Amino acid sequence: MTTGTTGASCRRRWWCCRRWRCAASASSTASASRRRTAIRCSRRSPPRSGSSTRPRRASRSGSSRSGAGSTPRSEPSVASALRLGELSIEGWSRAGEETWFRVHPPGLGFDAGRGAAALVGARDLFLTHGHLDHALGVPWLLSQRKLQRAGPTRVVCPRGVAAGLEDFVAAAERLERVEYEREIVPIEAGGRVRVARELEVEAFEVDHVVPGLGYHLMRRRRRLRADLRGRSGEEIARRRAEGEAVEEEYEEVWLSYTGDTGPGVFERAPRLAESRVLLIECTFLGERTRGRGGLYGHLHLEDLASRADRLAGCEAIVLFHLSRRHSRGELERAVARLLPALAPRVPARRASAGARDGRA
Repeated sequence: MTTGTTGASCRRRWWCCRRWRCAASASSTASASRRRTAIRCSRRSPPRSGSSTRPRRASRSGSSRSGAGSTPRSEPSVASALRLGELSIEGWSRAGEETWFRVHPPGLGFDAGRGAAALVGARDLFLTHGHLDHALGVPWLLSQRKLQRAGPTRVVCPRGVAAGLEDFVAAAERLERVEYEREIVPIEAGGRVRVARELEVEAFEVDHVVPGLGYHLMRRRRRLRADLRGRSGEEIARRRAEGEAVEEEYEEVWLSYTGDTGPGVFERAPRLAESRVLLIECTFLGERTRGRGGLYGHLHLEDLASRADRLAGCEAIVLFHLSRRHSRGELERAVARLLPALAPRVPARRASAGARDGRA
């Protein structure tokens, strides 16, 4: 795979996402923390059963009410930007509770488990399937974008989900007595949606218990023609001056997002191996949950370990959707045991995997 220069910040890495800390605070402590490290993962224990899990409001200082033509407030109330080369990723994921991500550029969203403030600025939302830990926030997002006069929202979803999603959104519209500015776009594996001049999102088939899709963010780029590589700069400059096209266009898998999936995704979506940045679910770890992945349409860390050679070309890998039955210590020990070749490249500041008293 031919890739552009991304610098040391995008060497091959494995991350586990549970929650990333709020980036909206302007305090000097938070600023110093951000200077010390590009990513600070939340180490807070998850809330006890029955307690509120909604994110705290971001500071109101410096904010103003949205009006016509104003930019919608999209600062995340709980999340910070994970910088991976040219990409910035915000998100939250916990199995059975909530999953959402926003990717910059181009500012699109993947899934909307609950009301994620970071998604309000996203004009395009790509839904992987209809389970509510991934889809519950869709009406809230549409309502907020209507309230903030942020413009139309395009929601791309699997064809088998579209009718139910339309009913879900229509019920919210009746409840609020308002009509959202939205377009629900059904898509099938292999279908594409343009999100920017050089960027398209391509759907691929996943292995889950309900109809679902994952998504590749495809980027068109240019590079020196293969037959001119190794030639002198003077010759290339001369040919260009003579009007010869010395570059060729190619397409790369800039980012892939699997949503919920079982191990069959590796056969159904072979281009995962070409992804520069791979967001892939990993719900289960360890002996006591072996076999659960295939049963429920999820991945066990061993499913990734047995295919580590296929993922060798990925420059960064983000693990998400971890079950609350697993602890942070289990995660670190499992990665060290099952991925010994890659373990030295796993940053020490991994996210907490969840509390033992929780169950997903």
